[in-house]
Amino acid sequence: MSQASNVLLTKSRAMFGKRLTEQNVSDLLGCQTVTEVAAYLKNNTHYSEALKKIDDSTVHRGQLEAALDELLHSELTALAKYDVDAGKYALTISSYQHQIKGILSFLRLLSAGRAAEYVFTIPSYVTKKSGIDAIRLSQAKNYNEFLSAVSGSVFFRTLRQMAPSDGKTIDYTMIEHALYSQLFKYIESVINKKFSGRDREDLLGLLSVNTELTSFLNIYRVKKYYSSCGEDLARLLVFDFNYKISKKTYEKMLKAENADEVLEIFRNETFYGREIGNLDDKFIDRLVNRLTYKRVRHLMRFSTNPTVAVFSYLMLSAIERKDIVTIIEGVRYRMPPDDIASLITIA
Repeated sequence: MSQASNVLLTKSRAMFGKRLTEQNVSDLLGCQTVTEVAAYLKNNTHYSEALKKIDDSTVHRGQLEAALDELLHSELTALAKYDVDAGKYALTISSYQHQIKGILSFLRLLSAGRAAEYVFTIPSYVTKKSGIDAIRLSQAKNYNEFLSAVSGSVFFRTLRQMAPSDGKTIDYTMIEHALYSQLFKYIESVINKKFSGRDREDLLGLLSVNTELTSFLNIYRVKKYYSSCGEDLARLLVFDFNYKISKKTYEKMLKAENADEVLEIFRNETFYGREIGNLDDKFIDRLVNRLTYKRVRHLMRFSTNPTVAVFSYLMLSAIERKDIVTIIEGVRYRMPPDDIASLITIA
């Protein structure tokens, strides 16, 4: 391994070592207002630098989320100095994730007839290279105008294919699935072209916890809440990726009579189910998220490949930032701390 790769591996692990502690999470859950959450993050965590320009007294969720996203971008940019390829891929994936997040945020408002409320959720450092015209996007009043605003995006072709027929509403769920399918296929193609041996296996393992566990959750939710059209709808929401879950096992879950049967198949016939043990369906999303966190954290600690470390850091940071946003929303709506804790991954 080159000296630069060694440095990248060390830097990635050092950054991961600055993650929120159990005490940090406990303290955040004890905050009474969003202002208190912002002040705590600023004064007691590694997010202090990212939040220094934010006024605690007027802070809102969007500001905090944008600041946390910008911090990740600067961290990945710094890591790219030690390994250009690893950093480039991580930055590209992060950029695509931000594009998807912004696009979906806008489409939710457009579907609800509230597009005028759109506030840019795609950071400026992303829009500059994304081909998305943020100004035109904010002014779009229908799906065709939306398409014009995102015509330069790598996701344009997918979004055009998902355009609703005349008189039909926007199918937000299927658009979300299509966008993430494109992202996952891009990541898989990079892994298969650029890596081999154990490194490829580790990176495919990282991808699998995203794609396969999300596919399982989609099947489970459809069977639980939309039983009348369960198999057909669920089949549309399964990602075309097989690593730890075989096509045969997916077929069994898709043909299951109900959500309980899906859960039983997952528990008894998949690598993930055996590892996670007994599943309480009341907290299934949280348990699956924690399994993802556990497996990615393992690769961060034990893989000797710097790209694996950077990709792991990207995923772990996303999980932590999502938990922070969940805490913010829970505090905003005055949820009991125990209820908030049941929704987050790193508690």
